[in-house]
Parts: sequence; C-alpha cells; structure tokens
Amino acid sequence: MWKHFYLVYVTLFIFSCTHNTIQVVNEEKGKLTATHELVINGEKKFYLDSVTAPFPPYTQMITDSTGNNLFTFLNPYNNSIYFYNYTDTNYINRIQYYREGANAILKPAGYYIHNMDSIYIYNMPMTEIVLSNDAGMVNDKISLRSNDPEWPLYLPQYLLSTVNPIYEIDRHLIITGQSFFSIPEQNLSKFRFSAYIDIQNNQVNYSHTYPEEIYGKNSNWEGGLPTQVYPALSPNGSLIYSFPASHDLYISDYDSNEYKKVYGGSNNANTIRSIDREAKNTPDELVVAHYLQQDMYAAVLYDKFRDIYYRFLLKGVPGATFSTPKEEKPIMIIIMDENFNYLGETNIGTGKEWNWNNSFITREGLNIEFIGDDLNEDYLTFKIFSMDSIN
Repeated sequence: MWKHFYLVYVTLFIFSCTHNTIQVVNEEKGKLTATHELVINGEKKFYLDSVTAPFPPYTQMITDSTGNNLFTFLNPYNNSIYFYNYTDTNYINRIQYYREGANAILKPAGYYIHNMDSIYIYNMPMTEIVLSNDAGMVNDKISLRSNDPEWPLYLPQYLLSTVNPIYEIDRHLIITGQSFFSIPEQNLSKFRFSAYIDIQNNQVNYSHTYPEEIYGKNSNWEGGLPTQVYPALSPNGSLIYSFPASHDLYISDYDSNEYKKVYGGSNNANTIRSIDREAKNTPDELVVAHYLQQDMYAAVLYDKFRDIYYRFLLKGVPGATFSTPKEEKPIMIIIMDENFNYLGETNIGTGKEWNWNNSFITREGLNIEFIGDDLNEDYLTFKIFSMDSIN
C-alpha cells in the first residue's frame, strides 16, 4: 500500500508566522471531483431501560462465541456496559461495576472487550486501565501516568469515544490521548500521545508526536478540541491519524514514530489558522469563538466491508461567538478509496441532528447516532449510511 502514497498529493502546508500563527492552506479546495455521496439506507433503534439515556460516551461492536454481532455501550449513570444483539436490536444483559471497595472503578470512560474474562476499562479519575471480567471483578490496574506532578507536559490525557477507541494490534492495546493545551516548543518532540500496553505483561510504552509543521513554533491551539487526535486502523495494521488542523492524514506503523503523509482533505475546507495570540494570554471566549469559526477535521474511520475511508469535517460557523453552541457546526463526511483518493463528500446536517462521536462501521454501512428534532429518549437510534454513485 505504501507505494501509492507517493502518487497522491504532496504535503499541503503553507505557513505564516506572524505572532507564531500557523496557516494550513487547502490547495485542493475546489479542484476535486466528486463521484460518490452518502445516502441513508437503514436504521437501528435500541430500546433503553429507565436508567439509560441516549448519547452514550463510548460503544464497541464485538462478535460473541456463536458468531452474533453484539452492540455494546457504556452507561455512566449506573457504571455499566450494556449488551444488545445488533441484528434484531434485542437487549441481552449488562455488566455493572462497583464505585466502592476492592473492585471499584470510579468513572469508566471507555473500554475494550478482548473477551469476557479480559475487559480493559479506562478509569478516568485515576488515569489508569483496569483489567476486569464480566462479573465486575478487578484483576489488575495499569497506570497511564507517572509520579512526576508535571506528567501532563509529556504524557497524554485521554478523551475516549466511539470514534477514538482502544485498538488491539499484535497483543498490544493502543490508547490514543492528547494534550489539552498548546505544547511548548521545547516539549513538542518529547510529548507522546499514544499509550501502548503489552497485554502479556502490562508494560506501558508511549509513541507518536504531534507534527511540528502544525503544532510547532509555539503556535496557539488552546482548548483541547484542536489538539484531539483521531486514530483509525488500516487493513495492513498501520495507524492513520487525523489531526483537526490538517488537510493531510498521517500514517505510521504501530511500533514506529515515523509518519508518511497523504492528502485526505475536503473540496470545501478553508485555510485553518491557529490563534494569533500567545497561549498564556488567550481568554476562553476567544478560544471557543476561534474553534467555532474554523473548519476542523475530526474522526477518520476505515470501512473494511467496502475498503473505503470516511473522514469527518466540522465546518466553521462565520461570525460565531463564545455563546454559539458547538452543535451548530455543519458536519461533512469525506469518502476516500483504499488509496486515499477522493471520491466525494456529503453534508449530513449539524450536531443538533447527529452525535457524530458515536459513529461506527458494520456490514450494513456507516452507523451514526441520530438525534433529530423530536428525540425519543426511550431509544438509542442510529441511521445507516451507504455510498452511492452520483448520476
């Protein structure tokens, strides 16, 4: 697959350093030809109990021992993982975890079901991975921070979601984190945003740095959202990273710190700019307004059933202010083939209609949690998109 990277678009960054402001220009804007689009071809509705609400913070599709496809999700209200049959949407069971005692997990914020005896749960308050089972028993704890009180300067913090899941590669769990603040130039080459856990001995190593051309020169990307890192897993086991401020995708072997870049942008995306102000003097109002006004990329997903990629773009809202809801950003989904060639893109609406953080792939298509104008909180609803040719 690597040979194709040299046949696609070259790196598209053009920089301006006025007051350390970086400008990332989309040189392919308006030049790409769309041949495909996304259309809704189905729906899944999962009936919820009285203590479960829509918008679960994390979901995972698994296959059980009999070959059934199971949809699982986290209910933070009662510290539980729920299991449903994806095909007929019937409820199966749930695993509840304690908040007190020897088996306590204070706040699950993501998980990876390796099997029913090995469920890895991210316990956010302790910045740790807890190894548990389907009886709610804790068997081990793996710390993801050091004893150094300044560890957030060089180790990641984690905001896991369905589109930022825990992956398993070659008996290693890969957990993608981020810096929630702009990284000082002197720390850029030291900060690693991915944790690698060897599940044979629970040893943790860290890998992957932020690209200097985007996040270097003491550029100001305050607020956490522009520094979010979205991973995808390619069919050959490579990691594909989508950074919000880059029209490119960054590809790396899971055990390497080297990147290859390939264009993965939108035909409609504008130049993306960092904040033209020193980070330490940036008011929150400016941070929020700047993010809302900018085009920002988000998740990248690989569809193994159709051998294509989807990449989300959250369009800027001109004139947005601190009080503008972030849900007003329009959601574009870019479609690329297996070699990252542009196939098209679709505007599906805004965050008022879609919880795009809950998006995943099944044989049926691209599932995205649907909110709509008349949300029925008795159901967790997904619309299913498929790719169609443009006539």
